[in-house]
Amino acid sequence: MRFHILLAALGALLALAASCNSGGSPPASPEASPAAGAFSFDCAAAIAATAPDAGAFPVEVADSGGNTVKLEEPPRHIVSLSAGHTEILYAIGAGDQVAAVDNTSDCPAAVNDLPKVDAFAPSVEQIAGLEPDLVVIFFDPGDLQTSLQGLGIPVLNLAAPESVQGAYDQVALLGEATGHVEDATRLGGEMEAAVQDVRSRLVGVAEPPTVFHEIDTKYFSAGSGTFIGDLYGILGAENIADATGEAYPQMSAEAIIQSDPDVIILADEDAGESAATVKARPGWGSVSAVKNGRIYAIDPDIVSRPGPRLVEALMTLAGYLYPEMFP
Repeated sequence: MRFHILLAALGALLALAASCNSGGSPPASPEASPAAGAFSFDCAAAIAATAPDAGAFPVEVADSGGNTVKLEEPPRHIVSLSAGHTEILYAIGAGDQVAAVDNTSDCPAAVNDLPKVDAFAPSVEQIAGLEPDLVVIFFDPGDLQTSLQGLGIPVLNLAAPESVQGAYDQVALLGEATGHVEDATRLGGEMEAAVQDVRSRLVGVAEPPTVFHEIDTKYFSAGSGTFIGDLYGILGAENIADATGEAYPQMSAEAIIQSDPDVIILADEDAGESAATVKARPGWGSVSAVKNGRIYAIDPDIVSRPGPRLVEALMTLAGYLYPEMFP
């Protein structure tokens, strides 16, 4: 079931990978409403495509591994094996160039009509049979990149960014690779402006809350050096996972209880976790978040896919952490 992370804790990574690439049900808790006029990316809406700029080619772009990909002309048959990057491609106007997606891409709705590929156990033959002129991946199972390149198929391996800035950078890179530089610049600017608006509204907050972000039922969390951790950094929250010094630590119940977070965010509601199950955990009744009813479920897709919906994730988290400032 989930999306991105592949080093540090493989269990947390696969949970997150599936979530970032999953189509879970919406969280039971109410989401924070974006400010009037704020940027948004609606998965249910028809996303308009624009023609790529053929005059911007040939172009060379380098992926996360430092591999340089040269494209002689705008790619017309892109296979995206990353749900987050699928969303970026549509958001920059390259939707008509996407020919197939991984089997967990579910946003926007238009991708439901495309051929699907398993990103975690991909078939080189299946992908090659789709005749792509560009493949986008977020990790490299079974030397997929080398195998496809050996067939003359360009591959961009774009690892999960570790920050919101990293997401902006990947928007810009995909804009170059697809012939949508202006669209990508516009998108990145709108996203950045929305994030800056949140930052500005938090200036002067005297006592930011402490928070525990639960990725899965084994108490994996996300700390500094991760995209999720950066969202909490932007919000000025004190993330209890940071004390471990790890990107994706598996915390113990004892450590979480001792840290006494003011807010608990559940990204594992689809695994059966809820405010009720947290309250029922032995010893958790003493935790401030439990005593004060500040346990919230969040859609793991928006919080772990570094793409256009990061603004929605930030606004949702802001509403949970600062309900009076972000009603």
